[in-house]
Amino acid sequence: MSAPSAVDASSEQDEETLEERLGKISHEKLVQEVISVWNEAMKMEQELVISRQRARALELELEAIDLEQGDSPSVSDLEEQLRVMKIRYNQLESKLENEKIRRIDGGGISEGRMQELQDENARLLKVEEEQMILILDMEAQIDRLLSSIKDR
Repeated sequence: MSAPSAVDASSEQDEETLEERLGKISHEKLVQEVISVWNEAMKMEQELVISRQRARALELELEAIDLEQGDSPSVSDLEEQLRVMKIRYNQLESKLENEKIRRIDGGGISEGRMQELQDENARLLKVEEEQMILILDMEAQIDRLLSSIKDR
């Protein structure tokens, strides 16, 4: 057999020392110490259970918060929307400036276009007048028909 290593020898010496120390303690005192350590272990287990329960409750709360925030956009989504809105805003500002310049340079609507719109307006007014006369004639005919039906 091989000789015990230095570690084994030192652990044996520690065990003997521990055995010797425990042997010197009275049985009543030893029982009290065991009960005291047992009670401390039970308290620690209870605290551990409570800590685990608290941790689980916090996990559940965190999950609930995550679910609630799942409906709302994330910060990165909001930042992306803001970026897109800024680009759209700049585009609209450019269009507005271009329109202002066009109106200043072009003076708005050209005289030719203005004449076209006036002619179209006059034509539409004439058509409206003709249709009103037609409607009045039809109403007169309907009245005559109703009178003839009543007279029968």
